[in-house]
Amino acid sequence: MSIRTRLVASLATLMAVALLTGCETGPEVRSEAPAQQTVAAVKPAKPAGPVMPAGVSVISTDALKALVDKGPEAGNYLLFDSRPAGRFHAATIPTSENLTDTEMAKLDQEGKVATRLGEDKNKLLIFWCGGPT
Repeated sequence: MSIRTRLVASLATLMAVALLTGCETGPEVRSEAPAQQTVAAVKPAKPAGPVMPAGVSVISTDALKALVDKGPEAGNYLLFDSRPAGRFHAATIPTSENLTDTEMAKLDQEGKVATRLGEDKNKLLIFWCGGPT
């Protein structure tokens, strides 16, 4: 037999022995990888709302829709869209009035805020804009 044939036979024998005996005699290996999670097991974090001053709260979309459905008189509210006039005129929530932050600052300097917001202190004042404040 040639040396090449002996080497191939020896290699084949070693492979057969390794496959037949398996890894049972080797050291125990433990995986430290975290357990696999499914999409259903991971709960998305609830986004934090904007920090509001004392006495101010965030109204839900459903609550606002219910008020708008009633109308400003029956719902006892005033709804102000504080976005720029161009965006207000392009699309807004029904029953809302446009009152930008610059207009509000001007009214405040002139002492006319109360006339724009109304005399009734029991009315709910709702301000909305294009994003979280």
